[in-house]
Amino acid sequence: MRAQFARPFRHRVNEGLLQCNDCHNPHGGFERHQLRTAVGQDEVCYKCHADKQGPFVYQHEAKLEGCVVCHSPHGSTNQRMLKQNQVNLLCISCHSLNASVGAAATPSFHNQATKYQACTLCHVAVHGSNTSPVFFTP
Repeated sequence: MRAQFARPFRHRVNEGLLQCNDCHNPHGGFERHQLRTAVGQDEVCYKCHADKQGPFVYQHEAKLEGCVVCHSPHGSTNQRMLKQNQVNLLCISCHSLNASVGAAATPSFHNQATKYQACTLCHVAVHGSNTSPVFFTP
């Protein structure tokens, strides 16, 4: 974990703004990774990131699998703490014609010109939206 907290974008444990036991139970427990919540692992994230919780009319399927599908909880080289540095590579890992069974396949990709290289330029509400099934507006 020490190496992850040394990455440029991280939860501020080293600075003393957070402590490990804010998210983890130091005495153990029945939850995955000794997380503090009994409802589900993402409840720990929602303590600070309540705006990502929803409920949303149009829910992003990845959110059902949990925050750690896209995010590295301790630290990342991406400012949004994503598992991939480029957001479009992260999106394509699930949204492609070659995606694994059960993943949300996208029938075709948009224009691959430079201005379309980041999916979140248009699909801004990646956690979910109350107005757009393709996450155009928050």
